[in-house]
Amino acid sequence: MQLSRPSPVRATTLLILTMVSLWGCDRKTSDRDLVYVDPFQAVEALNKPASGFSKRVQGVFVDGRSPAEFAAGHIAGAINLPFPSMTSEASLVLAPYNAFVVYGTDYQDIIAVAASKRLMELGFDNVSTLSGGLKAWQTAGNPVETGVPAPAAAPQQ
Repeated sequence: MQLSRPSPVRATTLLILTMVSLWGCDRKTSDRDLVYVDPFQAVEALNKPASGFSKRVQGVFVDGRSPAEFAAGHIAGAINLPFPSMTSEASLVLAPYNAFVVYGTDYQDIIAVAASKRLMELGFDNVSTLSGGLKAWQTAGNPVETGVPAPAAAPQQ
């Protein structure tokens, strides 16, 4: 029995269908998908105890600003994941976590909004945006660190 090769038209059609189906897998987001939290709610969201059959929350603050802005001041324990490199690094850096609070510098910070949407589009669930960013965090009396922290160990599962 001799196998026939697919025609160029059939192969091209198959390639196009495959590309369209993969393209359709991206999650689209809008501003309506964003969940805003205040500093108190952010801490609560990242420290929820496991209940019933739910998995224990391993939460982290995500700072989408530049490394220089991060070094000037950030929430203790936050991960600096600059927005421009978020697509390539997010799955590696954020893999151990299952809850995320993204923040920027101030109220209506476009970087925080864009970073939250990007994480959702990359398939991350349980993403919140800190309303007021670092400014609101400090106004609420919470501590801020400066400098670049040493790499943290992944949370225990």
